[in-house]
Amino acid sequence: MRIGIIGVGHVGSTLAYTLCLQGLADELVLLDENKMKVQAEYLELSDTIHNLPNKVVLIKDDYAALKTADILVFCAGDITVLENATDRLAELRVTSKIVEDVAPKIVASGFSGVIISVTNPCDVIALYLAELTGSDKRKVIGSGTLIDTNRLMNRSGRDDVLVIGEHGESQVALDVSDVIEKLAAKTGWEIYAAKQHTAFGIASSVARIISVLEQDTGELLPISSYDETAGCYYSTLVKISLEQGVVERVIPSLSSTERKRLQVSIQTIKGNYDRI
Repeated sequence: MRIGIIGVGHVGSTLAYTLCLQGLADELVLLDENKMKVQAEYLELSDTIHNLPNKVVLIKDDYAALKTADILVFCAGDITVLENATDRLAELRVTSKIVEDVAPKIVASGFSGVIISVTNPCDVIALYLAELTGSDKRKVIGSGTLIDTNRLMNRSGRDDVLVIGEHGESQVALDVSDVIEKLAAKTGWEIYAAKQHTAFGIASSVARIISVLEQDTGELLPISSYDETAGCYYSTLVKISLEQGVVERVIPSLSSTERKRLQVSIQTIKGNYDRI
């Protein structure tokens, strides 16, 4: 399987390393406007592959190589814009411009596979990518609240919890206390405060999404997909396949309060999209 990664910063490079370790890619296409960074990651991953049973073929700086790619992961961004911010929306002014620059290159490449949007604000950027590339929205998904659900599991000590809605401040944690929900929601900021980035959790989450796509297991994941009725992307439980992209969207059973909160989250995402 050929996988393209646009943006090889903290998340993109960690994802590339993870895919090599897990043997999820036969070929990796590394793309970034910073050519020195691409070269550095290409060299280091080349060194790494010699120690692995999976001999991944690495391709760099070649958008044309996306024509035969099965999956394209969009990780491009600028984490430094968060230095004086308290909301992922601070990235939108930068990341939307990156989408505007990159989308024509994706179209020109002839890529027709599944796009995974990781760049924040994830739900907004997923829709912008779909619109500017003209892709079937079923074949554009976002990493969404899978990472938030993982964080909620860690903070609550439970495996039966779920986060839906926006990958952002209006996310909705189901069936947990307000204290645990707030603690989990702040996890990303806690990591960022010490490291000035997050990478391991989101990279492994995307690797899991890719694994489910590749193996077509039918597993439901809390990821971002397009809701025709709402006219935006947000996270709920989604079944995906490499051939179709989104196969099924499942809204879990919600209390009246949770339904209202989900609607607020949806309106927040739509409002953010309107700011582009």
